[in-house]
Amino acid sequence: MPRSFTATCAPGLEEALAAELHGLGLAQVRPGRRAVTFAGPLADGYRACLWSRVASRVLLPLAQVYAADARSLYAEVRRGPWLDHLGPDSTLAVHFVGTSPAIRSSHFGALKVKDAIVDVLRERTGRRPSVDLDNPDVRVHVFLHRTRATVSIDLSGDPLHLRGLGRDGGPAPLKETLAAGILRYAGWPRAGALVDPMCGSGTFLLEAAGMLADRAPGLTRPRWGFTGWRGHDPRLWRSLVQEAEARVRPLPEARLFGADADPEQVRRAVRNLAAAGVDTARVQRRDLADAGPPTPEPGLIVTNPPYGERLGDDAAVQEVWRTLGDVLRRRFLGWTAFVLAGSREGAKALGLRPASRRPLFNGPLEARLLELPISARPVARDRA
Repeated sequence: MPRSFTATCAPGLEEALAAELHGLGLAQVRPGRRAVTFAGPLADGYRACLWSRVASRVLLPLAQVYAADARSLYAEVRRGPWLDHLGPDSTLAVHFVGTSPAIRSSHFGALKVKDAIVDVLRERTGRRPSVDLDNPDVRVHVFLHRTRATVSIDLSGDPLHLRGLGRDGGPAPLKETLAAGILRYAGWPRAGALVDPMCGSGTFLLEAAGMLADRAPGLTRPRWGFTGWRGHDPRLWRSLVQEAEARVRPLPEARLFGADADPEQVRRAVRNLAAAGVDTARVQRRDLADAGPPTPEPGLIVTNPPYGERLGDDAAVQEVWRTLGDVLRRRFLGWTAFVLAGSREGAKALGLRPASRRPLFNGPLEARLLELPISARPVARDRA
């Protein structure tokens, strides 16, 4: 039976997520605000959980209910067939998003939804499920907009950027879902090498390796939101996992290169890549000013330079960006760079004209993804 699903994402990633879901063969894919909807059988919801690199969560909507106030929210949620989804021995958590003039706290809204569910199960079975906020058997997601609330089963459980590898992100880590979205906007995988000259803990390299190897990001996750859900089909899930395992291919040599001036970040990136089984990426300690193309053929540069929130010094920010712009125009002739700019000052100091600027959010911070085609002709004074 066809069902409706919602895959949520960070602002600015809707187009990348919609393209990804289309590529998975899913139907009725429609981008919205911070989310993309699609329709199909349960297998398609599982497929999105297993394969999406860009989605934050995959939700199975159950109902849209009237929620003008706490009383109506409680009464409407009670109407749901909750015994189809969990039993009295299950554990439960409610994630509530949104507020209204009558429901001014998401915590309060979550409590009313939890009360409605456990009261129904107590009345029908004589027992009630326990609450487990960390590892529940069933996680219910509620999105409130004005007087309507969408109630869903969260099929993903933990956010999907947690790939299950226990990655050490270090200071100011970039979420894997954002890195994957940027790589999709950059057109990766594509011919040539990928270089991150300020690779930090290696997030771009890890996501690029997974895409290059056609490895589903969900293969390394030990637990899902549907594991304890009564609607779960274990046989169907196993068949999708086996199909994904059969698709993994070896990584080619000389495609992924990273560097960082901080030796601890280099060690962190090497550990993360090794834990993910990525043994063909080359990472070294190198100052940005010494960066250069690792291959004679032009390729792709994708990087997230530090900015004010991370350096705390505007002069230091501008110096990093000036150096990056100088290195790109002088040494990476014919390459294309995609740079996440977290500050206007840094982007100006870069000194390169972007072909496009795409608004994205790095956590709560608004940023721009700059597309920078580098001329194949040497800078005039360098030719002299």
